[in-house]
Amino acid sequence: MTAIRRNTLRTMLTAASGLALALAFAAPASAHAGLVGTDPEDGAVLDTAPASVSATFSENLDGPSTEIAVTGPDGAVIDAGDPVFEGDTFTQPMLYAEPGEYTVAYRVISEDGHRIDGAVSFTVAEIPAELSLNPVETETSTAAETTAASAPAETESTSEAAAAEEDSGNSAAIIAGALLVLLAVAIGIAVLVNRRRKAAE
Repeated sequence: MTAIRRNTLRTMLTAASGLALALAFAAPASAHAGLVGTDPEDGAVLDTAPASVSATFSENLDGPSTEIAVTGPDGAVIDAGDPVFEGDTFTQPMLYAEPGEYTVAYRVISEDGHRIDGAVSFTVAEIPAELSLNPVETETSTAAETTAASAPAETESTSEAAAAEEDSGNSAAIIAGALLVLLAVAIGIAVLVNRRRKAAE
């Protein structure tokens, strides 16, 4: 075998070995977990705020190693509770401070140790009372509205009661006056009868 053929064969073997190594390293890399989908979708605009946000990946997740943070429209972190893990999916419960854009940022670790960083952002227009971070304020406002609405009715009832009492007082005065007149007439009649009796004697 000539030197040229030996060099050519050596070059082909080297190239083949390099390709085999590349394929060997590429196979595990392609098996790393990837995001499959989220609910709601990233960038969604919703009329009503959802009770939770979920994300599904191509491999099962290592729950204890996963980090999730929820932020509101002002960028402040919201303590919405602990996520729930079911195989390849995590579900993050949600709470809301006000309408606007919310972001669920995550750093998940798959079973093979691969890390995936990402986020799901969506906008909500209305927040159900049970998902609001300010339920006390809502109840206070409702109580204030109820009090304001009942105030005119209470005032009207008080006025009617005062008017009834005034009418009752007037009626009592009229009755008392009539009784006095009757008493005076009776006394007059008695005096007149007595005088006539004496005159007859």
